[in-house]
Amino acid sequence: MKKKALSVHAKYTIGGVLFGLSFPVFSQFIDAWLNNIDYSLANIMLLHQQNVIHYVVDTAPLVLGVAGYLLGATHQKKNNINNRLRKINESLDTLTYKITHDLRGPALNIKNLSEILRTNPGQLPEDKKTEVINRINESIDTWLLTFEDFMTLLKHEKSGELEKKECSLERIAENVKQELANDIEKSHATINLKFDQAPTAYASEAYLNSIIKNLLSNAIKYAHPERKPEINISSEQKFNQVQITFEDNGSGIDLKTHGDKMFTLFERFSDKPNIQGSGIGLYLVKEQIEKNNGNIEVKSIPNEGTIFTIHLPITT
Repeated sequence: MKKKALSVHAKYTIGGVLFGLSFPVFSQFIDAWLNNIDYSLANIMLLHQQNVIHYVVDTAPLVLGVAGYLLGATHQKKNNINNRLRKINESLDTLTYKITHDLRGPALNIKNLSEILRTNPGQLPEDKKTEVINRINESIDTWLLTFEDFMTLLKHEKSGELEKKECSLERIAENVKQELANDIEKSHATINLKFDQAPTAYASEAYLNSIIKNLLSNAIKYAHPERKPEINISSEQKFNQVQITFEDNGSGIDLKTHGDKMFTLFERFSDKPNIQGSGIGLYLVKEQIEKNNGNIEVKSIPNEGTIFTIHLPITT
């Protein structure tokens, strides 16, 4: 079993305590040497009685341990900020590249289709005009969806400390169902909720809402073409965590091919032209779960369905 590495706080605290121990040990050794007495427990007690300064020096491990903890906290905070800035820079680099492709494509398509209407105002039959206008609308929808996804990503990357609290899973899931009511109705999806075994999780409510919304909308979006979507969302307590499970009967994912890229920014796992998306959703899900001190696992069988399992703290 792999040993868990010491945190930065622990390392600095232990270092401070060990360094602090050297002060009383060294001072007592010098005092014993100057007084020409043996360095023993009895004589150490005697030295304390003769020179009360030793009682003050004895607090050095405690003082330096606290100082080490505070220094470790500062160091950890700086590391977290540096890591976050590095991730933001990487995301922005990728974002810049994707914008030139994902936003430029629909814009050029709209321009070309508009040019057809402009240069042939009276020559196109009505059915052809309707087709061109529909294609323009589809390109606009794609452009807006991509733009909204990018704005969501930028908002996520800029967010700092989260306000966490004990959240009701059923209330959030019901709110998400209302938000996705049109998609649920169009797809004839059945959504089953079961949170009686673990009704709450300690997390950011905004992020938990986003997590559930992304996973539920994906389950609907990637439904199997030959059956109506059925999504089961449940929770149960596992030690000091709540385990939230999303199980669907959709198209599934080939994890042998896509498993190592499941939560990578801008990665998509469907080449079907009728399924829109920018590959941001699952990336955000993983990032938001990890910001809430949790983790996510996935199991999937192509053409059978997918199970996402989230582990989040129950309390602080």
